[in-house]
Amino acid sequence: MLADDQIRLQPFMQSDENILWTGHPDRSRIFSSNDLVIVPFSLVWGGFAIFWMAGASSVDPLFALFGVPFVLIGQYFIWGRFLYKRWDRARTLYGLTDQRVLVLHGNTLQSTFVKQLGSVNQTTRADGSGTLDFGGSSPGMAYWGNSGLDFMTRGRMGTAFYDIPDVAQVYRLVNEARAAKN
Repeated sequence: MLADDQIRLQPFMQSDENILWTGHPDRSRIFSSNDLVIVPFSLVWGGFAIFWMAGASSVDPLFALFGVPFVLIGQYFIWGRFLYKRWDRARTLYGLTDQRVLVLHGNTLQSTFVKQLGSVNQTTRADGSGTLDFGGSSPGMAYWGNSGLDFMTRGRMGTAFYDIPDVAQVYRLVNEARAAKN
């Protein structure tokens, strides 16, 4: 009997493809290294938008309406993106087969053939968890990955397994699959 994760991946599998590993991003990890810049920026943005709206409403209430989209964007930057990130992680499934790396967001599949992978970058935390970035994205696009703002760049980013347990084991499996295809 196939595990639930394997059943979710089955419709996307090729007939001669074998699953080597499946996993999920850790939903409890809210912050990433990108937040060192994004959090201060979001507070400045949100604070200025609210300050501007307060000042504009004293001049003309209709003029203050111009600031509403900026306040809403600021609120998303400050706290909404963390809710989105948690929701997205609940529906994200990672898979490694003998032929591809797979990232399934709901019903949207992103995949790369292991023989076409460029660099594979591993980031490991003290507890052994971490991220595998399979390259293919520009530095600017990669910056937004795992931030809660990555939905804006989906389809233009490289593939990555964010915040997975035992990242070194998965890294080893990826390299073994790459070596077997050469």
